[in-house]
Amino acid sequence: MDFRFTETQQLFAGAVFELLEKECTPSSLRRMMTAQESSIKSLWGSLSNMGVIGMTGPESMGGLGMTDLDLVLLMEEMGKVACPETVIDQTCIAVPLLSNATGNKVDEELIKSLITGEKRVSTTLGTTYALAADSVDYLLLERNKEIHLVCAAEVEINLQDSVDETRRLFSVEWDPTEKTRINTEDTEVKRALMSATTATAAQCVGTAMHLLKTTVDYVKEREQFGKPVGTNQAIKHHLADTGKAIEFARPMVHRAAWALSVSDPSEQVAVSMAKYLSSKAVNHACRTALQCHGAIGYTMEYDLQIWLKRGWALAATRGDTGAHSTIIGKSILADEVE
Repeated sequence: MDFRFTETQQLFAGAVFELLEKECTPSSLRRMMTAQESSIKSLWGSLSNMGVIGMTGPESMGGLGMTDLDLVLLMEEMGKVACPETVIDQTCIAVPLLSNATGNKVDEELIKSLITGEKRVSTTLGTTYALAADSVDYLLLERNKEIHLVCAAEVEINLQDSVDETRRLFSVEWDPTEKTRINTEDTEVKRALMSATTATAAQCVGTAMHLLKTTVDYVKEREQFGKPVGTNQAIKHHLADTGKAIEFARPMVHRAAWALSVSDPSEQVAVSMAKYLSSKAVNHACRTALQCHGAIGYTMEYDLQIWLKRGWALAATRGDTGAHSTIIGKSILADEVE
């Protein structure tokens, strides 16, 4: 059996990374923060034009009909550049859920507009706050185990404190109605949340990879006592341990994406193992990067702080190591009982 990604999957991820490198730069993120905005407008349009936003949508509605396995490499690339867009909310959660809604189905034209990226959506499903709620057209919300699609103009949002200024989080005050309720199967909601968790894990890995590369480059150039600090054995050990953590996490994230794509019976525990290991890896990468850079690492003038904050935020998003280790432990105990 060949477990490698296909050439098409790798080429697509490479093309997306080239786009992200050009449009999601540290300077563009800083401009976004200075303007107190939640999105790089040109970036969302470019990702939409490439088909990224609608890649999980059904082909009958203009989507690409792709799976989590096709998406996972793209999420890694987004983690490498600290992409601030609501791709996970829209591509992993909203588009699949709304496309498979039952009963009072969602207007097909609305779904098509989400697939093309013309309209944007954020969600609080699986999280406490809505990401970039001030830059979207709709919000996918939950109340009493019911899913509602609410127009953003009809809710009140309040900006919350966040460690990561490039991920602006909002609380949402709203009133559910029968008109806003979406009929969805519990299994579909669960699957969408697992997809979002796997995508978040992939972004953790991408962020960790960027932190490691940046730190390696830095310790090669930074000299102390007439030689690069990277020649010190203690520095090498820190970097090696970080690399090992990433290499342990990355295959598990890929495995989780595969499990979701084929509806494997072990998909839930695979997703939790992926998020557990990727959160550990990015936390480790943050500590190593900060320790090897020294005080300069957390100054606002130095770009590293953008990825440090993103790493800390992603590690806790959609379940931290404690939450997912509990899920894994329960699965192990259940197997022993059987």
